[in-house]
Amino acid sequence: MRNVAWIWFAGCVAWVVSGVIALRQNSLQHAQLSFLVAMVFLAAGFFYRKQQR
Repeated sequence: MRNVAWIWFAGCVAWVVSGVIALRQNSLQHAQLSFLVAMVFLAAGFFYRKQQR
């Protein structure tokens, strides 16, 4: 699982981009949710990156 931890970081980037787009469209609730999900993806990425084989 450690070798594919990058997918979590890619998901984090995608959600951050979604949040930025939502902010530019003045959709504050969507932006907040996007950034919250991005933080979850970032935490999962760090969790799976630290795992031993």
